[in-house]
Amino acid sequence: MRKNRRAVGLLLLVPLIAAGICLSVKPMKTAAVSAAPVKIENRTGVLLVNTANPLPEDAEPEELVNLYEQKRHFLLARSDIFLTRETFEAANRMFKQAEDEDMNGFILTSGYRTREKQAELYAGQQDGTAQPPGCSEHETGLAFDVTARSDGDFESTPQFRWLYQHCWEYGFILRYPRGGERITGIAYEPWHYRYVGEEAAKIIRDHGWTLEEYCMEMSE
Repeated sequence: MRKNRRAVGLLLLVPLIAAGICLSVKPMKTAAVSAAPVKIENRTGVLLVNTANPLPEDAEPEELVNLYEQKRHFLLARSDIFLTRETFEAANRMFKQAEDEDMNGFILTSGYRTREKQAELYAGQQDGTAQPPGCSEHETGLAFDVTARSDGDFESTPQFRWLYQHCWEYGFILRYPRGGERITGIAYEPWHYRYVGEEAAKIIRDHGWTLEEYCMEMSE
């Protein structure tokens, strides 16, 4: 991470594998969508990032933390996953509540990406699903991808059902919901969650909006 960029505001899987616990996690792929989002005059205070509303060239998340170095209530697929501190703390509270309800086994697979990493993924993609550099939520440090130990897709797990039902209570939304493809420009992604804060998350949940719709409606 370059220092001159402007700020924008409990376990690894290896020990599990060594212990003989089988993890069956299917690759996460997104189907290409022909529709595209529109430019939005966003006055909500909630960051919106997509191909029509890219991040500034010098954007950099503020106070990123390495999740591997934090005390946490979820698993990690790698030791180099970062989120903003506020996002991590909200996620940790959420997954602790899940743990308290005997809903365990959440695995975070991805968090923050540098613009350079996003550019690399975009240039090397084969299926047209990666977003251009500056247009991916992963560049904000406010979004993570999650899965669970399962023989099927994440959407078929009780972990997904719990997360979908409770994420808004902790300020998260399912960023790319089924049925929102023509607005977001992204196919349904049951694994991708975005931190927007509790107030915005509740409004989005109550209205059944995408983040794009929230920013359009609340900016009027």
